Amino acid sequence: MKNLEGKRVLVTGAASGIGLECARAFARRGASVVMSDVDVTALEQARAGIAATGVQCLALPCDVSREESVGELAAAVHGSVGALDVLVNNAGVAFLGGFEETPLAEWQRIYAINVLGVVHCIRAFLPSMRAAGGPRKIVNVASTAGFAPMPNMAAYAASKHAVVGLSEVLAMELHGTTSRYWSCARASSTRPS
Repeated sequence: MKNLEGKRVLVTGAASGIGLECARAFARRGASVVMSDVDVTALEQARAGIAATGVQCLALPCDVSREESVGELAAAVHGSVGALDVLVNNAGVAFLGGFEETPLAEWQRIYAINVLGVVHCIRAFLPSMRAAGGPRKIVNVASTAGFAPMPNMAAYAASKHAVVGLSEVLAMELHGTTSRYWSCARASSTRPS
C-alpha cells in the first residue's frame, strides 16, 4: 500500500511510544488516523498534537484486553469512518523478571493485552475490512523478543512469540483471498512494545 492519502488507519496503544510514532507516521503520509489507548488523558494530548498538523484524527479509548471494549471501539469506528484500510495492533505491556518471580496474575495480564488484544481487534475489524474489498492491511506489532528472547522476560517473550505465530497463520489463511489481505508481524526493537 504505497499511497496512504485518505486511507483509514486505526492504531491501538497510540497514546505514547511506538503506537504514537506509528500514528504520526501515518498522519504525515495523509492517512485519516484513529487512535486508541486506555490512557484517556495521554490519548487526547496525542490526538491534539496530530490534529494540529491538519490531519483528520479521532481518539477513542479502548481496553483491548476486554472483548466488549473492542466491540464498542469497532462500532464507533465503523459509525465514524467506515471500514479500515489498515489496522495496527500495537497495544502491549511488558513484565521483566525471572520465570519463578513472575506471578500468574502477570502472565494473565500480559496475555490478555498482548495476545487476546490482537485477537479481539482482528475479530472485530476483519469482517468489515473483507466486506469492503480492495487491498487492506493488518499489522501486528511484535518485538524482537518474539524472535530472540532474553532471560527475565518469559511471559513477555512468550506473548510476543504468540503474536508472531498468529500473524504467520493469519497471513497464510488470508493469502490469495479476493480482498488481498496480508497480516504481518513486525519486530519493533529490543525494547518491549
